[in-house]
Amino acid sequence: MSERHEAYLYHITFNAMHNLVPEDPKKMHAHTFCVGIYVIEEKEDHPIFVNSENILQQYFGRYQGIRLNELSPFNETVPTLENMGEVFYWDLKPIFKRNGMNLLLLEMGDSPISTYCIGERPMLGNVYSLVQEQAVGEYCDRVRKRYAETQQEEGTE
Repeated sequence: MSERHEAYLYHITFNAMHNLVPEDPKKMHAHTFCVGIYVIEEKEDHPIFVNSENILQQYFGRYQGIRLNELSPFNETVPTLENMGEVFYWDLKPIFKRNGMNLLLLEMGDSPISTYCIGERPMLGNVYSLVQEQAVGEYCDRVRKRYAETQQEEGTE
């Protein structure tokens, strides 16, 4: 019997600008950042939907329409996707905890083709699954190579 995993997934977007080369102000550019938040309830009688939406609106509202490099901590830390994800995850984790929820995973992207994920455990369907598939493919390639080498050795004797 397989283990069952349940979580709520919330999406929020915000528009902001950032500069990955702070010493060159001309490199400032804008994105619509999309953040996915996976949470679980710690109490069954908790009104998760209203609290989660309010938490996310309040937290990410401060980033809407601003230059991230001008706001702490991104005035000292370059606001890369990874750095932003780390800050958001560790800021939100205790906020959700105080509200009876556990933040499992935060996914963040600035384009449809790249997403940064941070969390304490892998979730099905995220990049973790692809890594496992890649590892299996690499293993199969090594086995095929050894088999081919064995066949060559047997043919030369």
